Amino acid sequence: MALVRRTPYKELLDMPREMTSLFGRPFRSLLAEPFLGVDALRVPMDIYSKGADMFLRMELPGIRAEDVDITLADHMLSITGKREEDKEIKEDDFYRRERTFGSFERSVPLPDKVTEKDIEAVFEDGVLEIKVKGAVETVPAKHIEVKGSKPKGKHIRARKAG
Repeated sequence: MALVRRTPYKELLDMPREMTSLFGRPFRSLLAEPFLGVDALRVPMDIYSKGADMFLRMELPGIRAEDVDITLADHMLSITGKREEDKEIKEDDFYRRERTFGSFERSVPLPDKVTEKDIEAVFEDGVLEIKVKGAVETVPAKHIEVKGSKPKGKHIRARKAG
């Protein structure tokens, strides 16, 4: 049995991870931003294919089309963006000001044959859809024969008890 040193505060250090696993998203930011010092947006991306074309779909609420940048370099498609929003509401007996900001970056490797001419991007109603023509190659499966071998060396035979 291995000897394990007890850390009295380990339970406290594990608390954000445990809370996230119990309650989900509200506590997830406790893990990333304060410790890493980044204001990163978590942007999920759907990737699917239709025929030989690959499609990427990202929901980007609160982000404008001019705040999204798509680049292709070294066969890597990179999508970056930022959100900066400042809302202020003033009424007779009510005042509210909210600021939200953050950035994201997602990258997807592409085959060597894909060029910028093969990529189309459309941003509409907060949804970015990217079509990469000819990015999906279907290579037929090849059968590999498995050859058996005869055992080498001495053979051990079981003795009869008795």
